[in-house]
Parts: sequence; C-alpha cells; structure tokens
Amino acid sequence: MAVIYVVILIGVLVFVHEFGHYIAARIFHVRVEHFSIGFGPKIWGFKRWDTDWEVRCLPLGGYVQMYGMDFEEVTDRSDPDFDKAYNNKPIWQKVLINLAGPLFNLLLPIPILFAVYMGTVTDDVVPRVGQIMDNSPAVGILEPGDVITSINDKEIRYWGEVHDEIAARPEERLTLGILRDDQALKVEVTPEKTTIRDILDINVQTVGRVGITPDLAPSVIGIASERGLAAQYGLRTFDEITSVNGHAVRSYPDLEQAIRHHSGESLKLVFLRPEKLDVEYGSVHTLRRMEVEIPGAGSLESLGIASANMFLSEVDGNSPADKAGLRAGDRILEVDGKSVNVFRSFVNHLVQSWEKPHELVVQRGDEVFRTTIQLEKLTVIGEFQDERPMIYSGFYQKSPYVDPDRVPMTPGDRLAYAGRVSIRTTVMASGMLVMYLGQMVQGKVSTKSLGGPIMIGHMASKAGADGIDAFMRMLAVISINLGIINLVPIPLLDGGKLAILFVEAIKRGPISMRARQIIAYVGLAMVAMLILLAFKNDIERMWNLFFS
Repeated sequence: MAVIYVVILIGVLVFVHEFGHYIAARIFHVRVEHFSIGFGPKIWGFKRWDTDWEVRCLPLGGYVQMYGMDFEEVTDRSDPDFDKAYNNKPIWQKVLINLAGPLFNLLLPIPILFAVYMGTVTDDVVPRVGQIMDNSPAVGILEPGDVITSINDKEIRYWGEVHDEIAARPEERLTLGILRDDQALKVEVTPEKTTIRDILDINVQTVGRVGITPDLAPSVIGIASERGLAAQYGLRTFDEITSVNGHAVRSYPDLEQAIRHHSGESLKLVFLRPEKLDVEYGSVHTLRRMEVEIPGAGSLESLGIASANMFLSEVDGNSPADKAGLRAGDRILEVDGKSVNVFRSFVNHLVQSWEKPHELVVQRGDEVFRTTIQLEKLTVIGEFQDERPMIYSGFYQKSPYVDPDRVPMTPGDRLAYAGRVSIRTTVMASGMLVMYLGQMVQGKVSTKSLGGPIMIGHMASKAGADGIDAFMRMLAVISINLGIINLVPIPLLDGGKLAILFVEAIKRGPISMRARQIIAYVGLAMVAMLILLAFKNDIERMWNLFFS
C-alpha cells in the first residue's frame, strides 16, 4: 500500500509540474516532442497532438522535450517548424515556459487545501471572550463572556473573523459591538503591534493583538497559599474540581461562580487527582475520584487556590528552566515586570525575544522569588528523522483548556473560508520554505534536514495511512517544496535556466554553445551531489529510525 501512495504522490506532482511547461509551450506554439513521467526505459506511452506521452520505469522526476531545446539549434528558416522551435522564441516567452512548471506546483496546493477545508471545516468557534490576558489592551474594556457581534460595523459571526480583523489592524482604533448579559454595547480598543515568531524560529510576522482568547481555563486548581483552607483539607495543585455542592463545574470561571454562590457555606468538593501508577511494563497515568468537605469557606482567597494555568507541571533536567531554578509546581507570577495569567501568552512572550534573558517572578509554596531564564535554540529530530531548529525552554503546562462552544458555518461562509485560508496557507508555507532555504545557505540550518525519495516515500505512506485529508495536505506541502526548489538557480533546474535567460537578456544575445555545455555539466554535477546528499540523509534517517 505504501508503494501506491508514493506512486500517486510523485506521479501527481511530476505531472502537474511538467504539464505547466507543456501548456506554456503550446500557448507560445512551441512543438513538444516528448512528455515523460519518470526516467529510464519506457514502460507505456502513446502519441497525441505531435507529442509522445510516456511513462518510464524510474519515478524520480520527468521532463518535457521541446523542439529546438538545449543544444539543438534550428537555424534553417525554410524548416516548416522553424517558428515552433524553443530557441527561436523571444526571451520573455522562454522565461514563461520555464517558470510555468514551478508556478503550477506552487498553485496546486490552493485547490488541494480548498477541497480539504471544505470537507473538514464545518463549524467555527462562537465569538465569545473566554480569557483576557493581563496587561493587554482588552483589560478594563472587555470581560469574559462578552460576545463580539461586530468590528467597525462589520458583522461578526465566528471567532476566526475576530482573529483576522484584529490581526490585520495593529495600532488602529477599533469599535467593537458586544453583547454583555443580553445588553448590546459599543466599546473601543486599539490592538498592540506584536511580532510573532514560531517555535521553529522560521516564520516572523507582525500582527495586531488585544489579548483575548475564546477558550477557558479548566477547573484545575493550584495551591496559591499553603495556609489556605484548600491546602489544610488536603487539596493539591493540579486537582480538577468537577462539582461544588452537587453542581457540576467545567471551567475555572464556573468554579469561581460556584464558590461565590455558596459563599459562607460548607463546600462539598468532588475532584479528580492525577496519579502515576508503576506497572510491570511502565507507568500508567490515572485520575482518582475524591471528595472533601470544607466548612465555612468564604471565597477563593480564603480557600487559597488559583487557576493552575500558570503552575508548571513539568521541568526538564539540565534545561533553561532547570538552570533558572524552576521546579514542577512553581507558579509564574510575572515576566519582565508584567503579571501573566495565560500560559500560552507567557510562552509566546519568551519565544518572541528568546535571544535575551527574561526576568521571572515565581511563587513556590508561600515563598516568592526572582530568577532569570535564557531560552536556547536547539536542533531537534522530527517525526521523519529530519533535523530542524527549535526554541527550547524546558518547562511545560499540561492542563487542557476547555474547548469553547462552536456554531455551524453556512455553505457560503465555508466557501469563503476555504478559499481564503487555502491561499493564505499556501503563501505562508512558500515564504517559510524560502526563509528555511535561506537559513540553510547561511549555515544556520543543517543540510541534514534535506530529504530525498526515501523520506518522501516514508512521509507519503504515513500520511496515506492517516487518511485522505492527511495525504492531501502532504501532497500540498511537497508540491510547494518542489516548486520552490526548482526555482533555485542551479543549472538543469528551472531556476538555472531562468538565470541563463537573465544573462542572455543583459547580453542581448545567446551565450555560446561551449558555455552552455559547461553550464550543463556543472549543473549535472551539482544536481548529482544534491541527490547523493539527499539519499545519504535518507539512509541515515532510516537507520536511526529502525536501529537506534
């Protein structure tokens, strides 16, 4: 089955690439002699429209052979096909013919991802505010539970629209229509300009942020004071409260409301406690149901509990967090002089300027102390044994967020969403790959991240086993890779041919036949070296995967 996935993936990508060259050549009336998928001996083919369409036995690429291409000069004007020769066409036409193959590969992900999103995205998150980050523009303006109905008089129906509208307008004053306790209100907020860097340190972009999220912190608690009633009655950090006096709670706001409702009363709390059990073949993590009754609790403060959102659940040994003196169970109060209450926002703040140290204020039990953390940039091994950079902190927070409510999308909205996101994703992925290759040329990224046919086959077979959606996404990713790499100015690749055409345009004439031959030999050597390097990396990955 794996072989079938590989054949489909390579076959589709090569066909689309070569078909781009073919279509452009036909548009400019260039005679196409051969359209081949694969190299080596022909195993099947037919002739149509003066072109031999062939499938060959080595599925490692393909080619379109045009009349008057490469070293073949067509100079006899009496030749009836003189005007159909590639070398006799204007430079701008030859540029478009060579550009069409990579362009088709770069455009292919758009319809692929459009189909994937249309088939999988049927609803979106309700535009209701879940959490508000400390020190953000939304503090004092928006409240948890507010439903955003409009932004600058544009109707809002989904959280995705809230995200996109705010992200696109940094430092622009926005008027938000909201529903608060069934009352329609208008508020104004100005998104702050924020630089976003992903954890792989490849993609950097500037967006607007107001500091709101749609999800809610779970009803998982942290012990904020060892002298509080919760600690005295045996509650621990990372216990998950599931009911208060018989009333179910699902999120931390639910817990806050339930405690306020029963203020001054005895509280019967049902909770789940995470436990690790050692068994014969390893460890099993379980949740044990427990109960406790706390008399006369007046508030969360008297209970001495807080959301576990900012409590560290795990710290790696010899990591930046460990070197900073952090331990599991520590509560992060401040970073760089500002209070924090949403863990993802805290991590994002560290990642955006990982090169410099950050000062933290940390609570451990009833002790509060300061420390400094310096994140590190590591090279990690990916799922397919490929090397990639990653910004590393060494601490984790594993309490799951409570998923917000969702609302079905209309067919029209699904069409618009699929079209918008497929284009945006393709453009973003193409830009990230260009930056990644740039970092590789600069020596910032190891050449061990290069992959060849074996890696592509491994990825294709795994994606195929995960389902048609995963396989289609993989097809889109590899198509972008193929399109970008073919634009690299290496002789024999399309980018190399475009570079030669650029030189000829400046020179105002073709380069000599001898120069073309030398360039072809150099290009062949470079491509052979790249192929050997890719195969070497593939073999090492497979060895590490199966024998390490």
